[in-house]
Amino acid sequence: MFRTTTLLSTLLAATLILTGCGKKSESPKKEQTGQEQNRSAEQQGPSTITLHTTGGEDIVLTATPKGILFGGYEGKAVLLDFFATWCPPCRAELPHLADIQKAYKGKVQIIGILMEENKDDLEIQQFEKEMGINFPVANSPANFDLSAALGGIRSLPTMVLYDTKGDYFTHYVGAAPQEMIEADIQRALNRK
Repeated sequence: MFRTTTLLSTLLAATLILTGCGKKSESPKKEQTGQEQNRSAEQQGPSTITLHTTGGEDIVLTATPKGILFGGYEGKAVLLDFFATWCPPCRAELPHLADIQKAYKGKVQIIGILMEENKDDLEIQQFEKEMGINFPVANSPANFDLSAALGGIRSLPTMVLYDTKGDYFTHYVGAAPQEMIEADIQRALNRK
């Protein structure tokens, strides 16, 4: 009995980590490729979205035919991390993202995109402190506009990587190994 319970617990934990948390109140839809996401951004959403961070910073995102320009982060690879505080795989991934932010300081910018409504900035700042987050976290209704512009984020965590020109590079649905993210960052930084 104990072995069966332990095995089931291990399988459940592995499934959550590998697949991520489903977003509440959204039905599953077909996963889009990067090109389809970019077309969706051009067709559905505004050409500019302003994210407001818990630190009081505004980040202006401007849609391009190949991706997004990130105001204030020109010349850096940008990794958008769509997450929620209640999502176990999201929480497990945050320390790894903090390590990546530290290791690639000046070359890469991670931006947390909180996918929860009605969260107070002070509450999220406390969460950032507890989790060791060393990158900006956007906490605004515009987060959902960005999600819609990218074709809809249906599973958390979801990360989207852009190269130093703001062109879409790759994305991850569910938790991704730090080594894989870093390998892709290296390729994105060297893309011509």
